[in-house]
Amino acid sequence: MSLKTVLSFTLISIALFSCKPEPRDYLHHVDPLIGTALANTESVRQRPGDRVNNGQTIPAVTAPFGMTQWTPQTQPTEKKCIAPFYFGTISIQGFRATHWLSGSCTQDYGSFTVYPISLNNQYRFMPNQRNTLYLMNNDTLSPAYLSVLFPEQSIMTELTATKRSGYFRFSWLDAVNPSVIIDVNSDEGKGYIKIDFEKQEIVGYNPVHRIYSSSGKPSGISGYFVARFNQKFTKYGTYSGTDYTFDATERKGGESIGAFVTFDVKDAAVVHMKMGTSFTSIENARLNLETEIPGWEFEKTKSDLENTWNEMLSRIDVEGGTNEEYMKFYTALYHSLFHPRLVSDVNGSYPRFAGNSEIEKAEGFDYYDDFSNWDIYRTQLPLLSIIAPKEYNDMVKSLVVKAEQGEWLPIFPMWSSYTSAMIGDHSTAVIADAAMKGFDIDLEKAYKYLFKNAFEIPADSAEYIDGKGRRALASYIKYGFIPLEDEVLQAFHQREQVSRTMEYAYNDWAVAQVAKKLGKEEDYNELMARAQNYRNVFDPEKGWVCGRFADGTFTEDFNPNEHLSYITEGSPKHYTFYVPHDVNGLIELMGGKEKFSQELNSLIDNAEYWHGNEPSHQIPYLFNYIGNWQKTQQVVKNLLQTEYGMGAGGISGNDDAGQMSAWYVFGAMGFYPVCPGSNEYQLSSPVFSKVTIRTDKKYYPAGKFVITAEPGMNYNVYSKVSLNGKAIEPVITHDDLKKGRELQFGK
Repeated sequence: MSLKTVLSFTLISIALFSCKPEPRDYLHHVDPLIGTALANTESVRQRPGDRVNNGQTIPAVTAPFGMTQWTPQTQPTEKKCIAPFYFGTISIQGFRATHWLSGSCTQDYGSFTVYPISLNNQYRFMPNQRNTLYLMNNDTLSPAYLSVLFPEQSIMTELTATKRSGYFRFSWLDAVNPSVIIDVNSDEGKGYIKIDFEKQEIVGYNPVHRIYSSSGKPSGISGYFVARFNQKFTKYGTYSGTDYTFDATERKGGESIGAFVTFDVKDAAVVHMKMGTSFTSIENARLNLETEIPGWEFEKTKSDLENTWNEMLSRIDVEGGTNEEYMKFYTALYHSLFHPRLVSDVNGSYPRFAGNSEIEKAEGFDYYDDFSNWDIYRTQLPLLSIIAPKEYNDMVKSLVVKAEQGEWLPIFPMWSSYTSAMIGDHSTAVIADAAMKGFDIDLEKAYKYLFKNAFEIPADSAEYIDGKGRRALASYIKYGFIPLEDEVLQAFHQREQVSRTMEYAYNDWAVAQVAKKLGKEEDYNELMARAQNYRNVFDPEKGWVCGRFADGTFTEDFNPNEHLSYITEGSPKHYTFYVPHDVNGLIELMGGKEKFSQELNSLIDNAEYWHGNEPSHQIPYLFNYIGNWQKTQQVVKNLLQTEYGMGAGGISGNDDAGQMSAWYVFGAMGFYPVCPGSNEYQLSSPVFSKVTIRTDKKYYPAGKFVITAEPGMNYNVYSKVSLNGKAIEPVITHDDLKKGRELQFGK
């Protein structure tokens, strides 16, 4: 045997026996375009036009929970309910540094838009003047990278990001005055932008204004940015609307303001631009940029973000599914990891909550904002408590800090402000759930504000108008329900008295659990009694919850399947099943298991259930409480198939900060937190043959929780389930996750 042959054999042997399998590329299973267009799911096709049917997500390039997301822009405004990007339009206006609440109907704020152009005597600065045909490379689109070609101008834009900064690489294939435009997206005309020729920087800010409570008033914060370039610009100017001025370096206020810079590069020109962002100052935006992207290494920044996302997505590893199931699962997981939003800078600085531009410093934790609590307390935050416990712990601490700074626990904190945007008091649910799971929060301090929200009414009416305190709490305490005479006028969602009563009953139960944990028995007993207030809006003659007057009579303005003024975003049937803390009590109230089963089955079988909004999300799991686990499995798996799809129309309603997506993640794994604060999860069954949840040992000592199932059963139902080999009823506890037990499903 020749030496050459021996060497060849040896090298082949080393390759065969010593190489490790390639790590799984979870990013390959993410489609950021899902949810960016009008839904085309089954329920929407059956009932077109009567729901908020856009997923309202964006193809965000971002780090998990990033301060700023980066997206193509099809809509130039920050106005309520208009996402920066919608799939299906043939042109875009640039690339936005956005603070859009993914999947929502709120507002963008503090944003900026970047647009590369060849300024060849075409000075089109208004976004609607420069709608440009674009080709997006969907094959490479990911949470970590975006590439877009403007074919008519032969300009390629590539984009990646860090937690607080974005990194652009612009390529002009035929450079003629290659330039970059930056818009300040202030609908109120209050922005500022400045070109610093010496530093080769553009800096600016976009003041934030409130909606909901105190609508139109300044929030006390701004979005700040610093943009740097790796090429020197030789020409520059500013504009306001269609009025532009060469050599001007500064604009403050006015309609549609911005700045432009032109580079003296020829032929195939490439310009890198880095943009740091902050909510505290231009100086801290610069510090965030210098810390997170110190050099001009686009590929390294991209690779680092890809590694970050792969590590985060790998915390739930699923096997035994189809490519479509993997795509739906990991895209849903990606959408679940946008919010709440990181707000503190690399040095810990953040805007004081409701603090009129004061700056605080987070010591030993990251500070978060934008809590869409009415939506995310149900499923998205419970998911983060499992797979992102460090960030989740800091999020809960941030809620307590907000309460300290504003003196009231906020209901729905957004843009560093009180809003009372939705009903209920679900910061209490979030904190109670974290407390019962044993997370590290100052519980005595937190309880002070939980109690205050549950029992106190702001003495100063201005505080109440500003969004502090529970809406209509005086009526709720006086009557044990909110009567129809109280129209709850100091709220964005007015009236909705029955839904408020139902949700306050659950909130009272949640606060009671914390009171019990702290040994406050008197508070516990009073709150547990109030937790039964849901019974006060149940009309035994109608068999459903119904609006009630102060004299105790029920209104005749009633249809169990209609959207009525005293119900929030649903029907009386939907809200009757909203008693997560006392399902057995509800069963008794409705006439026992047989009657409850009849009504629950009717809701599902007659297609009266609506998955596109949150009040119904626990309903499919209620069959477990009447011994019909098989029906729970059937309903959940049908929803996973029909209410979630591939493509831009693949989310059945507003994703609402990841709540709809987190529902999919739990449903596909086979368990669900029906009642946050109870530490229980009701089981359906997985669509995968194996699910491995890799957990942080600081919070989950076992380091993983494994779910296995008979292969090939994806959308079938199982007849038995065991935990570590022991047969169980279809329910597990949070303690089971901590101990790392194995959940096994069988025929």
